[in-house]
Amino acid sequence: MPVVPELIGLAGGAVAWEAADALARPRRGMFGGSRAALLGRTVVFLLMLGAWLGLFGRFWFALAASLITLAILVAISNAKHRSLYEPLVFSDFAFILPMLRHPALFYIERREGLALTGIAALLVAVIAAWVGLEPRSIPVPAQLALLAGEAALLGLAAFAIPWPRALTFADPVDPRGTIRRFGLALSLPTAWLRWQSEGRRPLPEMPPPEPGPDVDAVIVVQSESFMDLRRIGIATELPEFDRLKPRALVHGLLDVPCFGAYTLRPEVSAITGLGAAEQSFDGLHPYLRPRRFAPASLAAALRGQGWRTIFLHPYDETFFRRREAIPALGFERFIGQRDLPEAGRSGYYISDDAVAGVIEEELRRAKVDGVRLFLVCVTMEAHDPYRPGRVPGKDAPLQQYLHHIGHADAMLARLVAHLDAAAERVLLAFYGDHAPVLQEVDPERERRTDFMILDCGRAAPRPDAAAPVQWRPERINRFIRSWLAGGDRDA
Repeated sequence: MPVVPELIGLAGGAVAWEAADALARPRRGMFGGSRAALLGRTVVFLLMLGAWLGLFGRFWFALAASLITLAILVAISNAKHRSLYEPLVFSDFAFILPMLRHPALFYIERREGLALTGIAALLVAVIAAWVGLEPRSIPVPAQLALLAGEAALLGLAAFAIPWPRALTFADPVDPRGTIRRFGLALSLPTAWLRWQSEGRRPLPEMPPPEPGPDVDAVIVVQSESFMDLRRIGIATELPEFDRLKPRALVHGLLDVPCFGAYTLRPEVSAITGLGAAEQSFDGLHPYLRPRRFAPASLAAALRGQGWRTIFLHPYDETFFRRREAIPALGFERFIGQRDLPEAGRSGYYISDDAVAGVIEEELRRAKVDGVRLFLVCVTMEAHDPYRPGRVPGKDAPLQQYLHHIGHADAMLARLVAHLDAAAERVLLAFYGDHAPVLQEVDPERERRTDFMILDCGRAAPRPDAAAPVQWRPERINRFIRSWLAGGDRDA
């Protein structure tokens, strides 16, 4: 085939690739970052080009397909960044099937779904037409050799050798900084390769707890989008949360590793006591490899000591791969929405009040059976989307959110009252998983949630009022372990 036009196209394609990648938010300048990063982005471009050329054997089609692939990834990443203040990360590709099953949770309504289907059909038609019109650039044996070579490189990098940290152009605890420093096209594959490599070594273990004899239960409630908006100047009624603060062992703000989504990130930190830095790239989606977290799981440790361990989440248990992850973390029972067919609802989801009733019933059963209970509850009532018709008489998203968060406040009060009356000693941890996706909530300004931990029950002492603190979710787990062993409140 002629060489000069293809070389010109290759050079122009490399520049266009760099320009498209620089559009990913938060933006960086073209040819920005280190020389190693620039070289890495060029290598990724050539590998993408080689993959398309190997598949279809047509150079100009492969060049256009490579640039369109990156443009689509940048568009998806920027859309995600607008909603969730985080760019696309490699683990997001695990959400393709959940997105098809629950499109509303990904802000895809019927109209958007039809539009995406139409775009996909158009792309297929364009591919078929282009491949039919452009002459083949390389013979079929060369295509097969190219594909085999790329597959061998991928297999070697992913499975045969540990991927070096120096070639990992991504920071697992700072996805936004990753884009600024390295770009999207380079961060996605190298982060995945590093994640594959890290699977060869175990995550840190946590010491087993040593519960005292007077403990009936530990209840952990991760409340959907629970956040006191008074911190950003929005009137919010949380009378029960305010009333309970003076008797809390500890309360304050929670610095969570997400905004508006990724409930599983603070969830797994609270269960294991492992922070984002300790989890590394597994922390972006902990339930892709949940067995790595099992040695640190408080549920697994307590179950080994004879406790009953229950995970309660009133939603589809397949979402976030929880159906596989929760048993791997040591929970002997998973109560999902299919187990609660008669549960009351508020808005689109099972209500916080109904969930409180389930917790009370499980505590009663544990008492009757003479076992101690560790129960983690992840609520759903306040989950977005907020749209007209969700709450009668309240169509504004903020009004709907405040309506549901008031129910979370009431749930907290109901649980405390029940535990004080029906148990001897129960530790109750209550916290928000992330800030809500609302126009009024600016993640640049505030993204922390609120939490408190209470010593409940007839035998529970009433502590002096504690000053507010700022923690991360893993600190809740470490506090629970210390409390079980009779330690102080500054665990």
